Amino acid sequence: MYQILDFSSNTNLNQEENKIKLLNDLNTVYSKTRNISKENSAIDTNENYGLVLKEMLIEYKTPDLNIILNGFDTINWRVLEKNKKIILYRVLQELFGNMKKHSQATLVILTLKKTKKKLIVIYNDNGVGTTNRSIILKKGLQNVENRIKTINGNIIFDSNSTTGFKLSFNFPK
Repeated sequence: MYQILDFSSNTNLNQEENKIKLLNDLNTVYSKTRNISKENSAIDTNENYGLVLKEMLIEYKTPDLNIILNGFDTINWRVLEKNKKIILYRVLQELFGNMKKHSQATLVILTLKKTKKKLIVIYNDNGVGTTNRSIILKKGLQNVENRIKTINGNIIFDSNSTTGFKLSFNFPK
C-alpha cells in the first residue's frame, strides 16, 4: 500500500500508462483485501452449514473449471462439532484457493464419505500437480495439515501423482 501511495504522489497521473498502473495496483490490493476478509469471515455453523459450505465451494466454478461434489448430501452436518465444521470449511477454502492460484485444473472432484467414527474427505484435481511433498507444504498447505491435526485427523498427500493433485484426510466425527 505504501508503494501505491508513494507512486500516486510522485507520478503524473494524467499520463495514461501511469493511471493504468495505479488502477491495476489498486485492483490487486482490493483483491487481496477481499480474500483476507473472506478467509477471516464468520462461518455459519448452525443448520445452514452444509448449504454455506457448498456455496463457498461452488463459487470456485468457472466456465473452464468444473467441480463435482460426491457424497456431500449424505453427510449429517448437524452432528459435526462446531470447531470441526470451521476447520473443514477453512481447509477446503485453502485447497480450492491453492487450486485456483496454482493448478490450472479444469476438474475438481471432492468426495466425502462417512464411517461410524470418521468423516473422510478426498480432494482430487487434474491440474499440474506436484511430486515433491516439501514444495506442497511451502505453498500454504502446511496450514491444512496443521488444522487437520488439531482435530485428531490424518492427512495423506499423494506425492506420486503425475497428473493433478490429490490428498485425503479424515477426522473423528
